[in-house]
Amino acid sequence: MKNKKQILVIDDVSTNLRFVAEVLKDTYSVSLAKSGDQAFKIMEKIVPDLILLDVKMPEMDGFEVFEKILADENKKDIPVVFLTADSLEEYEEKCTLMGAKGYFRKPLSYAPFVKFIDDIFSSEE
Repeated sequence: MKNKKQILVIDDVSTNLRFVAEVLKDTYSVSLAKSGDQAFKIMEKIVPDLILLDVKMPEMDGFEVFEKILADENKKDIPVVFLTADSLEEYEEKCTLMGAKGYFRKPLSYAPFVKFIDDIFSSEE
């Protein structure tokens, strides 16, 4: 049996973390972090195949977390998808310009979200 792909979800809202874990747990191995700092501690132990990253978080927002990921030689190639409740085009443009793999708006809808994640992995094969 193939190893499950590892996804790290970074979001300061517990409800969002639980939703993502619930919808992805059968197909993927999911790790959860409530902050950028917690995510970097997790990444000392595991190297995720994909990071799902909330934009608006206290202390360190998603863009700052992504900049730290990009600055780390061992993490800079991990694909990152931003998750946000904002529908501002400038956010989407910033995500793209920074090199994010994608952008998905909250509230997350089960089937389109799962298809979006599956498509990211199938495009890499």
